[in-house]
This record gives sequence, structure tokens and C-alpha cells, in this order.
Amino acid sequence: MSDRRLIAAILNVMEWDRSYEASSLKAMFPDISMDTLREALHSLWIDRRVERVGASGWRRQESRWDGRPVEAPSTSSSI
Repeated sequence: MSDRRLIAAILNVMEWDRSYEASSLKAMFPDISMDTLREALHSLWIDRRVERVGASGWRRQESRWDGRPVEAPSTSSSI
């Protein structure tokens, strides 16, 4: 799996503003190594797409470069 596809897959499975331990994310992607997962999460952290939670946790909470959080996308559809 390419890095770009892995990063997209990680963002696809992570619910907005919910914490995930690294081991839980690893269980969702059994075919990749823990090092590859850490590298992908680090890239997402650098891009401000995820935030660290505790010692080994991650949360999908995007932020702007000024540190303000980005609002979660709306899940309701207007008809």
C-alpha cells in the first residue's frame, strides 16, 4: 500500500475527534508494520490532520496553522 493510500485509509477509518491508541489503528491495518503506521501518523500530524493524545494515542482533529481547530464536517445532508 502506498503512503498516500495508507494516509487516505487512516483518515477514512478515524472518526472525527475520537481518540485511537496506536495498537487499535494497527489492528485496522494488519498488513502494515507499526513503523509504517507511525510514519503515516507522523505525516498526518505534520500536516495538522491529526493530534497526539497521551503517550501513544491519536485523534482526528484538524487544525489551522494558527492553532485554531477546524470544525468537523457536517454529516447531515440537506435536501
